[in-house]
Amino acid sequence: MDFELSEEQSILRESVRNFAEKEIKPIAEELDKKEEFSIDLVHRMAEMGLFGMFVPEEYGGSNMGYIS
Repeated sequence: MDFELSEEQSILRESVRNFAEKEIKPIAEELDKKEEFSIDLVHRMAEMGLFGMFVPEEYGGSNMGYIS
């Protein structure tokens, strides 16, 4: 059994890491203190396809599986 990430999974991991570092980290503490969340961040994560990764393509997802 191969436990290595695929190239696609590695690219996804890196892009999510970069997004979190650049977009979430700078405002996370402030949002936590205010007990708020940023709908703008949610929309940008949706644009990145992060909310349908394990949903089959026929239903609008990217069918990447649960490991992704």
